[in-house]
Amino acid sequence: MDHSPYGHPAWIEIDLNQFQKNIAIIKKHIGAVRFCLPVKANAYGHGLIPIAKAAAQGGVDYLGVSCLQEGALLRKAGIKIPILVFGAIHQEQIPELLAYQLEFTIASSYKAKMVADICNRLQSQAKIHLEIDTGMQRTGVQLETAPSVLALIKANKNLQLVGVYSHLATADEVNNNFTTLQIERFTQFIDQYFSAKEQKKILFHLANSAGVMHYPTSYLDMVRPGILAFGHCINSNEALKEIKPFFTVKAKIAYFKVVKKGQGIGYGHRYITPEDTRIITIPLGYGDGYRRSLSNQGNILLHNKKYPIAGIICMDQFMVDIGQDTGLVGDTVIVIGTDKESSSEITITEIANSCETIPYEILCGFNNRLPRLYHSQQSSFWES
Repeated sequence: MDHSPYGHPAWIEIDLNQFQKNIAIIKKHIGAVRFCLPVKANAYGHGLIPIAKAAAQGGVDYLGVSCLQEGALLRKAGIKIPILVFGAIHQEQIPELLAYQLEFTIASSYKAKMVADICNRLQSQAKIHLEIDTGMQRTGVQLETAPSVLALIKANKNLQLVGVYSHLATADEVNNNFTTLQIERFTQFIDQYFSAKEQKKILFHLANSAGVMHYPTSYLDMVRPGILAFGHCINSNEALKEIKPFFTVKAKIAYFKVVKKGQGIGYGHRYITPEDTRIITIPLGYGDGYRRSLSNQGNILLHNKKYPIAGIICMDQFMVDIGQDTGLVGDTVIVIGTDKESSSEITITEIANSCETIPYEILCGFNNRLPRLYHSQQSSFWES
């Protein structure tokens, strides 16, 4: 299937078979530890609902989202497994958080009291996770005040403490002293303020993708490997080496022309043809999430070969210099991904490096103007 039924001659393809293989590899690596898959930001650009369904089928225990909106979409789509909202919650959201049976984060006594009061009025009980700041300095209650917040939660019948978590700040570095300190701070807090009986009932979670790769002592009861599951970590762990990306961007050539030597291409004429050449136009641009900073330095794959972007990337299209080679209108090019016939590839990591950013930002930048085609063992289907 090499065209979209949605009227856009560019699209994203998602290999759910590889995704579920990635999940299986991580599950084998972590053993009995539970697996929370973050699917925030449209599942890192891969498509929230299809990815969440495939993850649940693949044996993931929890899904993690950033906000009420994402959690509600998953529940409306029929997702039954536990969902944890990582982000801050606000007073007006609490009734819906409860109605959609979403677990959510508390990180202050103010929020704990607010949630408890609303639950009391609604004759309901909230399932909550207490976030502790062990050194990220982003969100989470400070270690010094955490005991009082914890005591408030434990004393209130309207609050069910399901989990306690923190987030690693520097785990991308192997043998990092600060990561070791964060793990020590968190485990010491657990041992000091939770009985052995309580520790069996509550989920303690700390490890992100880097934690899963480099710090087994951070696993505790549950891990949260997001970018690792999506296959975009620089991975030196031998046990995880078969994890691969499964995100491909394709487009059909929209225009072809022969251009003489010395001609300027596109806005500002930032590319001048070095010789008589052939220029093709690709119907994809920064309006779809393809970064403008790739102007004059990105590449595409056509007929198993790489060709350079020529000039400035526009909102809806960009040009490519293919020299004396052939590229016909309607031919499919790979903008991101691997050509299976030649093994030539353009990776998210190399694009991120060219844009001086990280793979997360590139993935999350692709919006819903680009339709997504999913391949599974049973069938291929377009996201509805």
